[in-house]
Amino acid sequence: MENRPSEIERVKIVKEVRETTADDIAEYLVKRLERAKRKEEAKTPQYGSRMDGPEKKWTGRVGMDGTLSELTDLVLEKEDLLKQILSDRRFLKGESRSVSQSEVLAAVSETKAVTSGELRRLAREIRTHQGIDCSMEKAGRRLEEVVARIHELIMDPETRSAYRKILSGKIETIRSARSIGSLERLIEQSELARMELLARRNSENMTLTAGDRETIEKYEVITHYGRQRIDVLLKDEGVYYETKRRLLLEYRRQLLSDGFVETPGVKMEMMRIISHLKLGIPVLLRGHLGAGKTEIALHVSRKFFGHQPEFISGSEEATKYDIYGRTQIGLRPEEDKVREFKMRMDDFLKMNPDATRKEIKEVERQYYQTIVVKGLTTSFFQYGPLIRAMREGRPLLIDEMDGIPHSIIMRLNHALTRRPGDSIRVQESSGEEIIVKKGFCVMATGNIKSSRYKREELDAAFLSRWWSDDIVYPPQEETYEILVASLLDKRGNMQVKDPRDLDALKRLTHAASEIQKIFSGEHLDYFGEGADAARQVPASLKKSVLSLRHLWNVVRPWKAHNFNKPLENYILDEFIKPSVAEDQVYLVQLLCRYRFFKTWKNDQFGIPSLNEGKLTAFQGKSARQATV
Repeated sequence: MENRPSEIERVKIVKEVRETTADDIAEYLVKRLERAKRKEEAKTPQYGSRMDGPEKKWTGRVGMDGTLSELTDLVLEKEDLLKQILSDRRFLKGESRSVSQSEVLAAVSETKAVTSGELRRLAREIRTHQGIDCSMEKAGRRLEEVVARIHELIMDPETRSAYRKILSGKIETIRSARSIGSLERLIEQSELARMELLARRNSENMTLTAGDRETIEKYEVITHYGRQRIDVLLKDEGVYYETKRRLLLEYRRQLLSDGFVETPGVKMEMMRIISHLKLGIPVLLRGHLGAGKTEIALHVSRKFFGHQPEFISGSEEATKYDIYGRTQIGLRPEEDKVREFKMRMDDFLKMNPDATRKEIKEVERQYYQTIVVKGLTTSFFQYGPLIRAMREGRPLLIDEMDGIPHSIIMRLNHALTRRPGDSIRVQESSGEEIIVKKGFCVMATGNIKSSRYKREELDAAFLSRWWSDDIVYPPQEETYEILVASLLDKRGNMQVKDPRDLDALKRLTHAASEIQKIFSGEHLDYFGEGADAARQVPASLKKSVLSLRHLWNVVRPWKAHNFNKPLENYILDEFIKPSVAEDQVYLVQLLCRYRFFKTWKNDQFGIPSLNEGKLTAFQGKSARQATV
């Protein structure tokens, strides 16, 4: 404990790091590469001798540019190998060692005669983690070779100097890109602080003071100069591409963590939502299937309020008890009894602020014995999502609100405008008074009115209490960036095997945009399957739309299987086949328009309603071409 730096020392260290030049950091990194060889030589070899066979000869690349390129690749490979070895070592800790691949290969090949008893032994001793074990061993041997080659290259003075210069430039670029990220966060936080101030004055019903107006003007100045600095930094080509790389990596992280990506369009929508919620105005988000209205509401709740929202699922069978709660009879789960005990104690403390410590202890003992230990309460009120949200200061999300019967949803009128500190009486709980805590707000989602959705007609007076907005499918450019991000490795390198795979991904994005427009009615297709151009009846999709969620479900297994099959195979298996039967043939037609399935035969689809004649027409072939 005595060796830990004090707070003053930590601040000093952070300041020194920030003031360190890019050249100093580059020099430090180069020296680390020089020392790495000496450290490896001092260690006892952990993985035995080098790979079987003659030692690898490094041919090198032509000229200084080739040498620097080789050195850069080797440094990155070294980092990857170290991370793999450490990760595999943690995974294999405590596991028994498996027989090697060489032993198994010798046993099953014709080069060595093995008895049946030996085969049984090998079968017993092979482990499911054999591949990880073998790969880690080979990584260790490869690491020795890489470290030796790096040392050989870096000891040349000319190479050392040139590599140090490259590192210095990269560090400056990364610092600038990081500054852009920090500036964007500062602008976002400033906007949130401005909203908080306005919301506070609105809830107090107060006019803005001169100090308030000056504060708001300063936030506008912060945003203005922040944007200016970002524009200046982005003029550097290297900084622009590094910023783009970091953005795509952030998309990748968000996609893998919770499947929700904060694109520029989504961020703008989130700020509009939070600006109204902060003012106590409930928000209604409308949109078609797969547009992301529920996901954005959930994300706003988690990010800006720090809680998962209380959730009401819209259904025509919903009752007032599903919203407010209901009286329960019988034994309750232990967590419910503990929750009631805490709530009863909170109520007692609020109603008896002058109670002595001795009185509080006695009441606490009685409540605990009665509610938790004995569980004597056989009739109790189970709070519903609305009341829990008010009591605990959480957002309330009413999903598919227009699916709830009109008579039920109208009871929310009074609750919608409650602010922190307001009280509300719950009729279902014998008129119990509930105090609304800070953090309570209401969001709802609904479908855009059309014949596709069977929905309740919401009352105009009820809707007037809401701020509503239409959530549309993300722009084609943003969708493509998200899909590209999903194919990156941790450094931002593309993992596809063939450059044509990127073209397929681009075409899939175009097809998705077209399908979304047809599904939403934005585009009318009079030449699609099921259309009647003479009667002006367009083709339609009943329940299928290629949303971002579906695209992710297509691309994820494609990547997981190491791109071993064309993308169209996964489009068929992950999207078209799971769709309703009425939409499948039309979906094949739409994808064929974007050059998918151009060489496929009818029997490869496994769709009963798709025949060879239709497929040939979709592919743009004549009957003669189809038989060739």
